[in-house]
Amino acid sequence: MKLLYFEDYEVRVNPEALLVRPIRRLYNEDRSARKEKFFQQMSYCYFMCDPRSTYNYIIDKEERKRTFIEQEGLPEDFTPSKQLEEAMEWYKKHTVTASQRLLESALIAADTVSTFLRDKTIFTKTDDKGRPLYQVSSVTTALKNVEGIVASLQNLTKKVEQEVEDKSRARGGNKAMFEDGVDTFMNK
Repeated sequence: MKLLYFEDYEVRVNPEALLVRPIRRLYNEDRSARKEKFFQQMSYCYFMCDPRSTYNYIIDKEERKRTFIEQEGLPEDFTPSKQLEEAMEWYKKHTVTASQRLLESALIAADTVSTFLRDKTIFTKTDDKGRPLYQVSSVTTALKNVEGIVASLQNLTKKVEQEVEDKSRARGGNKAMFEDGVDTFMNK
């Protein structure tokens, strides 16, 4: 569902988004003429929840929040309201597919492997009996698998991006009048 999208350096809200109760509440709460607070909240929702977000590479949600707030100029003490959290939950539930959740899980697992490989004290860690927790072989095995992990993640990312694009088109992404060809248009 493409209720929110990023275009011309702005988060845009499709009018049908206002049919969704949690989003409509946020809209109605902002009594200003330009709805700046509403658009700020929708930007937060998009960049925190949407798989197409440019902040999606940040795995840790708190780090993503801090980075977004800092880079987008929101007040440092910005905290999503209960209504915004409800809107975000609704948005995630209706926009994130099973394959996108799987990709997110795979990225979290890859981040865990990366953290493991970055640990400089890995060979000094011992169990309660003084034996090493990790053998050199476990680290070298992890290193051998990195290329496959990266390739799998890249492949899965491409497939998810294609799925998002296909889903967007199938759900009424706007096509130009003759995008399917003149013959298709004339035969309707």
